[in-house]
Parts: sequence; structure tokens; C-alpha cells
Amino acid sequence: MTFSLATVRIGGAPVPVIEAGGKHVRLDALVPELLSSRPDRGLLNLFDDWSGSEQRLLEAAARVPAATHGVVHPSVDDFMTPLQYPAKLILGGANYYEHMFKDAGKPDFRKEDGTPVFFLKPPTTTLVGCGPVRFPVQSSKFDWEIELAVIFGRRMRRVSEAQALEGIAGYAVGIDLSARDWQMNPRHPWKFDLFTGKAFDDSCPLGPKIVPARFVDTRDLRLTLTVNGQTRQDASSSDMIWSVAEQASLLSEFVTIEPGDVLLTGTPAGVGLASGTYLKVGDCIEATISGLGTMRVVVVPDSPSSGTPRPG
Repeated sequence: MTFSLATVRIGGAPVPVIEAGGKHVRLDALVPELLSSRPDRGLLNLFDDWSGSEQRLLEAAARVPAATHGVVHPSVDDFMTPLQYPAKLILGGANYYEHMFKDAGKPDFRKEDGTPVFFLKPPTTTLVGCGPVRFPVQSSKFDWEIELAVIFGRRMRRVSEAQALEGIAGYAVGIDLSARDWQMNPRHPWKFDLFTGKAFDDSCPLGPKIVPARFVDTRDLRLTLTVNGQTRQDASSSDMIWSVAEQASLLSEFVTIEPGDVLLTGTPAGVGLASGTYLKVGDCIEATISGLGTMRVVVVPDSPSSGTPRPG
């Protein structure tokens, strides 16, 4: 039976759940042994031995329709970022032709002459779920990017594309929020700074669930992002320059991929940078990938005490 995994907020605390047929049940009610080694790690426990965990989860999913104990009814804003928190949050860039041609101003870009862009965001301060994201107050060019997120279930180093695919546990919806005026800072020695432009607090909404790789065909997923109901991005994963397998294999040449690590695989055309249209306080972003759900976040004012409390 098809299933997904999520972390939802119950009584202010993160609770891992399994979903099947639209019904959500606490994992500790169905397969408590999968969380028993380190309950505070939540879903991350499952990725230490994803192969074994997945088999238990398939069995548990079959019991979800008849479950009466541990059933929960989360609202949209109850969906926290699923993994609390992975060791590495890696983002890829320059991975859709139309984005390179139209948004990045590189009409002559060719795969044969290029290589993917990779960078890191600090997981514990950038990852958020559905709900509020804080506006970076020093920026006036706050931008959006929808991205397919990959969750790894195996330790990998210098692996082939086929091996890289085998090491993927699941997929989710990611949003890479950017402060373009920080990213392209004229005072920076190279006029370009991925750290300040990308790694600020709340800059990576991720979720609302993780769908196991066995249920996902990444060759033609539809990615759409709206701001206040207006479509800004609408594309297919088939437009990727480097496939998921190619990116994962290339990434493994540089860093050791560990279970639970997350990779965002780049964004298609339609970001605010191209039109000079940027986010403001009060804006509602909805990012949807076919079969993976919708991330809904709302931009809120920042203050030193604001933001989502970090459990654990």
C-alpha cells in the first residue's frame, strides 16, 4: 500500500506519523520499535536502516485503514519539517535550462560546458514546515524557488548513478528562499555570496511529507508555485539539466552522503529575480509537486524573539 511519512505538531511537540489513504496514525502506535532507539530523533531513526524500516512501514501501512489507536487529524499548519534535523542540507542550482536562459541571463548555457552548483544551508535554523517564515528584514529582494527534495537512506561515497538511485529513500517538496540583494552584494569581493543570500533563518521550507522512492517517478513530476494564488512557476522535472541520479552521483564525489541527508535539486524558471517581483510580509506561498503534496507558508515579520520554536 502507498504510504507517506510526516512529522506533525501535537500539543506543541513533533510527532512522527504514517499516512495511508489520507489517514494519519502515530508511528509509535503502529511500529514503536522503529523509534525506540532514539525517540528524540523522530523520523531520522528510520533512515539509519532504511531498507529494514521500509519493510516494516509497508506492513504498518496495510494496518492504517483499520487503526483506531493513535489516529490524528492534523491541519495544514501542523505539518512540521519531516526530519528534525538531518546532518546535511545540500542544495543544487543551475539545473533547469529555462531558469538559466531566462532568470540567470545565460542564453548560451550548455550542459556539456557546465557543472551543477552545490551549497549548504544549516539544517537546524533554515528548515521549517508549513506555516510562518520570517521575512529577512535587511533584504528588499526576498525570492522564491520550488525544488524537488531528495532524502537519502544509505551512506554513499563516489558512487555510480545507478548506485546513487538505489540509495535514495524518498522525496519531498522543498522551497529555497533567497535574499537576492545579499546573494548579489556589490560589496562582496566577487559580487556573489551564497551564504548570506541563501542560508538565513527559515529559508528552507521542506515537507509536508516524505514519499518513499518506490512510489515516485522523478522523470516527469509537475512543479508549481503560486504567490497569493498567482502562478509563478510551472514546469516538469523532465526539464532538469542533470537528473536526480546524475546530481546524487556527482555530489558523492565531493562529500560522503549519509542516511537522512537532504538534497534539493534546483528550480525551474519563474523566480522573482527575472521580473523584479519579490515577496513581502503577508504573502502566501504554495509549492506543489505532483504526488508529493503542497507546502504552504506565509511570510511574517521578523523580530529577535519570533520564529518557530526548535524542539529538542
